[in-house]
Amino acid sequence: MGLGNPRPGDTPGHPGEPGIGPDLAPPFTAGDDATRWLFNLNRFGIRPGLARIEGLLEDLGHPERNLRTLVIAGTNGKGSTTRIMACLLQAAGYKVATYTSPHLLNVHERILIDDVPVAADTFTALVEDIKPLTEKYEASWFETLTALAVRIAHEEKVDFLCCETGLGGRLDASNALPTTATLLTTVGMDHQRILGETLPEIAAEKLGLLKKGVPFFCGVGEDLRGQVFTAAVLAGSPCHFLDELARWEDSPGQPTTWDLTLREKVYPGLPDPGTLVMRRNVALAVLALSELETTGGERLLPADTAAALGNLFLPGRYQSVLSDPDWIFDTAHNTQALEAVWREFFAETGTGRRVVVFGSMYDKELTIDPGNLLARCDSLIGVPVSLPRSRTRDELEALFRSWGRSPEAWPENPSRLPTTAVARDIPQALKLLARELRPQDKVLVTGSCFTVAETLHKLGFANLEATRQTRPAFEVLGSRGED
Repeated sequence: MGLGNPRPGDTPGHPGEPGIGPDLAPPFTAGDDATRWLFNLNRFGIRPGLARIEGLLEDLGHPERNLRTLVIAGTNGKGSTTRIMACLLQAAGYKVATYTSPHLLNVHERILIDDVPVAADTFTALVEDIKPLTEKYEASWFETLTALAVRIAHEEKVDFLCCETGLGGRLDASNALPTTATLLTTVGMDHQRILGETLPEIAAEKLGLLKKGVPFFCGVGEDLRGQVFTAAVLAGSPCHFLDELARWEDSPGQPTTWDLTLREKVYPGLPDPGTLVMRRNVALAVLALSELETTGGERLLPADTAAALGNLFLPGRYQSVLSDPDWIFDTAHNTQALEAVWREFFAETGTGRRVVVFGSMYDKELTIDPGNLLARCDSLIGVPVSLPRSRTRDELEALFRSWGRSPEAWPENPSRLPTTAVARDIPQALKLLARELRPQDKVLVTGSCFTVAETLHKLGFANLEATRQTRPAFEVLGSRGED
């Protein structure tokens, strides 16, 4: 049971990003009038098509034409793979722009130059400058932001732009960019109202990114490889399947590192990125850069790949933010991603309780058969997010019941963690956890990037840079558990 259908009275069409609007609560607010104007474009929703972004780029003087752009698509893993590609290229000595979405705490996170967010004053000035063009072409908020990212990359004279697609591929704004390589991480059920109701339909939309002569690197499962191979042949795009060209396993005698083997080289002692899924994303990125090295005769990977990956920063991707007890934040928001992250979380060793803090958007159909997945969950706590599209308390309780859990009333004077309950809001949940958690427990915050964003904000994190180093939980939670 998915419980992800539109609410009665919803307007037709494709709504925009849930966390973008001019009048939302922090951390979803705009920082200045220019960004407020930009966010307000989200009211027009998602409008697939390339004519508007092509018009913007043309009037900007085609800043995309001299960029070497790597486009990364996929239902899950595309954002982390984009960051991994950028990390490796930067460590190899290149100047790299990274464009990802959505953001967590600040819109400037979406556009990075050598892992540093674009300056607020630069961003504001460029938004003001592009207003007439946006209005001329009636461009969406995401199309406008994509044009800004390309312009910034061009003006910064970067060597590479690592670009995550927004939605799908065929009609996504990223498909207007000439590409050096295309990567596809996974195909799963998400955004069905736009991309299609079946995996082959969704895959076809993503495969619309393929271009003649542009190499394609693919991590999809065996069930879709026939479709992918046919599409690549028809497009004239040389196709490289991850599972046919790479193998990986734990390093002998070193459980915290792993070895990646490609056709011509072994990359030993790579640091554990946190999950098995993330190892696949690292492997796909290394495979792509290795093959591009071979065909282009240019070194793209750093001399010490393991050391470079040791500096990898993946905010919200099974990210350990607090310790004693451990708090892990993961932006998993659809069935495929949630099942993977739960398997990782409940497989971790330890004697403490496993607590899941969960919030999601109401239009996400989560066709999960929890079965044994949630059997190890000692406490499932639902949290409505401060967004109109968030699941309400009643909707979260209904979802939990569909998973075989029995929500209880929120404890007024808690003396224990509830087995399953839904808080009024995130601060109420944090108050309970600050009071009842023990150092050996583990907490997973998940269900949506917006759940992760608001929880980080309520914990006092103003920007992602502040989450790079794990901090003691007692230091961050402070007096939140006091009456």
